Amino acid sequence: MSTLPCVHEERITEQVRPTIALLNHMDDWHPEVLRQHEINPDDYKAGLVFRSAVESIRGSFIASAMTGREGMVGDVLENLRARGLIANYGHSGPRNRYDFEISLTPDYFAALEVKGGEGNSINISERPIWAREFVVWSHLDGAIVNQPAHGAHSIINRLANELTRRKKLVDALFFKDVLCGTTGRPCPKYAGQERQIGLATAPDIFLFPQRVPSPEEPRPPVHTLNSLKLPQLVLDLFDVEPTNYEQHIWYVAVELDPAGEGRFRRVVTVTHNGTVVDTSMSRPWRAVEE
Repeated sequence: MSTLPCVHEERITEQVRPTIALLNHMDDWHPEVLRQHEINPDDYKAGLVFRSAVESIRGSFIASAMTGREGMVGDVLENLRARGLIANYGHSGPRNRYDFEISLTPDYFAALEVKGGEGNSINISERPIWAREFVVWSHLDGAIVNQPAHGAHSIINRLANELTRRKKLVDALFFKDVLCGTTGRPCPKYAGQERQIGLATAPDIFLFPQRVPSPEEPRPPVHTLNSLKLPQLVLDLFDVEPTNYEQHIWYVAVELDPAGEGRFRRVVTVTHNGTVVDTSMSRPWRAVEE
């Protein structure tokens, strides 16, 4: 079973490879089109015209995606504040290794880090010592080369690795897919609105262990909506009824499995609606005494 129920429609994904082939061979297949736009076919590859264009487009996508991610999270936090669900929030600035500081109440604080769809740079984030909750918002910006479940699997295992190897505790992962609930990626969680609900879809929320796994406690308990505050507030903001909370919640158990000679494996089990939807096991490593 896939980690997430949403999938790209095959009619769209099957067009990606032909598009890549077309762009890659424009100089051979359609030199007349290039000439119509004052592009010399001989320079398309040899003169690095094609490569430079691709890199420029990619840079534009990355820049707009980073701005869009933090902008959307800022909108979510502003709406939480406007509804009185949190006391305040602020952008942390470039000196800190998290993006937003959230005051849920005057004496209860959370920190939020914004990442892309696979969390490639998750290792540079840090949990501040004052944070009662530390969450990661993973924003999938619309690429369809891989299924959303691939991105979720990747970032879950990166977070689990940080938990077991660096003892960095992340309480929850918010996984927001901007294509979820559209014609390209219908969302089965919204019966009757699978293709229309769009950005109004609530993020998928993955709850992580309450403590760092250790030889003394190899499988610590996983958070619930009762042990954290921010996840339920976000679900309420997106108008999820309490009876439907569990449709949007995944539980990530992380266990240290002894592998002999002082070594351990990391075993990750993801459960949704009482069903195991993803499992993974790391290579053994030797525990280092602190």
